[in-house]
Amino acid sequence: MHSPTQYIDPTDLGALMEEFFTLAGDVAEQWQDESQDDANGTNPDLIIKAVEQLHDILQYHAGEEDQSSEMAELNQCSDYGLQLFSELSSLAASIHLSQQSVDIENLCFPFALWAARLGAEISTLEPVVNAISRIANSIMQPSDLEQLYREISEIFYAVSEPIRQDMDAGNPLRPWRVLLLNRAIVATRSHQPVLIEDAYKEIVTMLPEDASRFFREGMEQMDTIGYPSHVREIVETWFQRYSNKPTLH
Repeated sequence: MHSPTQYIDPTDLGALMEEFFTLAGDVAEQWQDESQDDANGTNPDLIIKAVEQLHDILQYHAGEEDQSSEMAELNQCSDYGLQLFSELSSLAASIHLSQQSVDIENLCFPFALWAARLGAEISTLEPVVNAISRIANSIMQPSDLEQLYREISEIFYAVSEPIRQDMDAGNPLRPWRVLLLNRAIVATRSHQPVLIEDAYKEIVTMLPEDASRFFREGMEQMDTIGYPSHVREIVETWFQRYSNKPTLH
């Protein structure tokens, strides 16, 4: 059974960084061949050097038993790492290295998970959510989806308070909303009642304006995909509870 984080162990920062530097090397080589010159002076070599320096700092934090006194620095470094990964992913896309671009952004998920497990807050959420969406779409087995759900939940609980306050509620594409919805979809696909109930409670609490439509679409999926009866019963219960259409019983 493969890991939902696509073979990258989120407890192994060294392996994660090794994969990043391998991908970054491909981008740097292609960048030089095409003689690219970013208007902001950014190029893959500068990003690689920044990540190398960041790696040293993060290794220090990982070795510390008491993180509390240096949590602000860990938060800043973790956020900076996600921004660097995202920036290199964008540069790769700009020179038509689409697969490398995707693979680099996908590393944002195990990296964020590694940081969350050290107690860091996640403030740069979009590339993490993009990675989660892709990985979730690549997994079919309910047992793998159960593991993925638990990993997504670690990210969910680590998201910084300003993002959790959801001040940008008018934007349907905001990463916080996408994270909550995808987490609930993964829970449904895991077929685990406890996970489904947990995720659905967060939907109605944090995205009340989306609840009715989410459960309606969930009912449609029950017929399209053919979920087990116990999953259908849970989804139908939530649908009836939050449907805008009154029903007689």
